[in-house]
Amino acid sequence: MQVTLSHDRRAAVRVSPERWVVAGLVIALVAPVVAVAGVALGLRLDVSALVAAVLGMAVVPSLARRLPHEWDELRRTHAAWCVAWLAVAVLAALRSAGVAWFMADPQHAQSSAFWFDPFYVGHSCYSAYWQAAELARSGVENLYDTSHYAGFAGRFKIDEFFYLPQFLLLPAVGTALGGDFLSLRAAWFVLETALVGGAMVALCRWVGGSVGRRAALLLPAVWLASPVLVTLQLGNFQLAAIAMSVLAMVSFERGRPLLGGALLGFAVFKLFPGLLGIYLIATRQWRAVGWTLAFSVLYTVAVYAWLGAAPFDAFVHYQAPRILSGEAWAFLEFEGLEWVNTINASVPGLVLKLKALGVDGMDRALAGKVAWAWTALIVALTVLAARRTAQMSRLERAAVWIALLTLAAFRSPFVPDHNGLFAPLWLWGLLAAAWPTTRRWLVGAALAWLALAAVLPFEGIGLSDVAPRMAVSTASQLVAVALCLWVVLRRPSAHGAGGGSLPHDDSAIPAAA
Repeated sequence: MQVTLSHDRRAAVRVSPERWVVAGLVIALVAPVVAVAGVALGLRLDVSALVAAVLGMAVVPSLARRLPHEWDELRRTHAAWCVAWLAVAVLAALRSAGVAWFMADPQHAQSSAFWFDPFYVGHSCYSAYWQAAELARSGVENLYDTSHYAGFAGRFKIDEFFYLPQFLLLPAVGTALGGDFLSLRAAWFVLETALVGGAMVALCRWVGGSVGRRAALLLPAVWLASPVLVTLQLGNFQLAAIAMSVLAMVSFERGRPLLGGALLGFAVFKLFPGLLGIYLIATRQWRAVGWTLAFSVLYTVAVYAWLGAAPFDAFVHYQAPRILSGEAWAFLEFEGLEWVNTINASVPGLVLKLKALGVDGMDRALAGKVAWAWTALIVALTVLAARRTAQMSRLERAAVWIALLTLAAFRSPFVPDHNGLFAPLWLWGLLAAAWPTTRRWLVGAALAWLALAAVLPFEGIGLSDVAPRMAVSTASQLVAVALCLWVVLRRPSAHGAGGGSLPHDDSAIPAAA
């Protein structure tokens, strides 16, 4: 008995090559982001990179010991899968490191996600948040006035600010600390990357079991795709809002309503995550609803006390009417800007796509009607999903949350493909983890990944005509919408609170994964 126990202890302490490799690649993904954080704090890039590398190497052994022992010996039992996974993970680490280098030093445009496209090299969604925060802190009467966003911040054209005033809380903290645009751009990248990566890992852990472990192994394929890296590079808050919303729902499920409320209470200022509030009400999660409302009020009071009434007055009297009338997105109808519609993943945007192709009767008024009809549909779908939640497994619930967030986000008049395809791609990772690994699955999963990863640059891909570009983007959009509708409308597997999910044949899946 003593010999057996000693052997078991040695087996528990031993770390397999599989776990060493996975741990090393995780650190390869994380270390460049840590290096960017050092740059944001004022360190030289070479010094920060060295510190990040040393810290990463120190963490690898501990991380390797914590990884699932079920991954041990996969190199022997599923060698082909391990080689494929290793290739994808290395590519994800390399591409992520390139984006991190560009975020640390924008002079290195050759390492950016779309280094060949001048628009993406010179575009920063974060510039709008930074400019609006600076305007608010300086007491400008109408920070939404488009004339304030006509300049440049370094090489980046300043983007226009659309969000609610409460959102200014985050960027205003950065500007108040005295950082310049480039250092705050780097810090924003670190914050959003940490939120997105942390949410992905947390969701896999919450789902648990073999499906959760397989979903974790598919994360490099999700991270490699352009909807993740391009949007993180641009600094658009869409990814962080989705990640915060999912983390909030997991927190509610874990009995942590305070944390969940703090996260969702801020995410709702992006508007579309508010659909999860309807879900919480329909499932009678009153503590979650209460804490979410409480934190939303707290953030609102904090911004009002700090920045004053001017941002709120400007939103109510200037920006809100422009949003409701569609004037805020009037550029989508300008002659000569039809190419902008080619990256629009919005459901109302389908109307403007048809207009750009010359179809009669397609105008802003019809797009508005489509938007409200879509709103009614997704609210009904949310109530339907909430009524079925008791019969859903954890993976089914997670998939429904992401699907609803996607459908709600697609209600906006303009959803660039890099923003809109992130959540469906994350959903793809969850569903692929639960399906039999047959040849048919492999082909279908690869085609779905290609469709959901199809972010269209404006230059450098040899696809410049409007019609073929719209065909590609609309195909990706329809795949995303169909996937989300299928997830919400399908009958639950009646597994209740269990971790397993969508019907699958476990015998066809690497059980050790």
